[in-house]
Amino acid sequence: MSEEIKEFSFENEEYRQTYWHTCSHIMAQAVKRLWPEVKLAIGPSIKEGWYYDMDAPFAFTPEHMTEIEAEMRKICKEKLKLERFELPREEAIKFMEEKGEPYKVELIQDLPEDAPISFYKQG
Repeated sequence: MSEEIKEFSFENEEYRQTYWHTCSHIMAQAVKRLWPEVKLAIGPSIKEGWYYDMDAPFAFTPEHMTEIEAEMRKICKEKLKLERFELPREEAIKFMEEKGEPYKVELIQDLPEDAPISFYKQG
């Protein structure tokens, strides 16, 4: 993905993927604010949107989805700065272990040894 997208249109594939990827981050942040015990796995953008695999000690209901949507709207109104950063492999593993995110640790461990490991900080 380039550092800057010049054409802000859903007709632009790069813009659409960036938008959906950002939405998945906002959703993950909303879920973690509401239920810190939820463990995150992957949250990629896909052809027509995005999804996020999560491990929760409960089944998500339509009421949960309403709460998540409200929290996402709140986060958007906060206009939080989004920052990308990279960590070396061992630091990335330690970072996710300290956050209690075992699925993220597994994902990092499955990457090639020389793969760049990027993170996004929101707020």
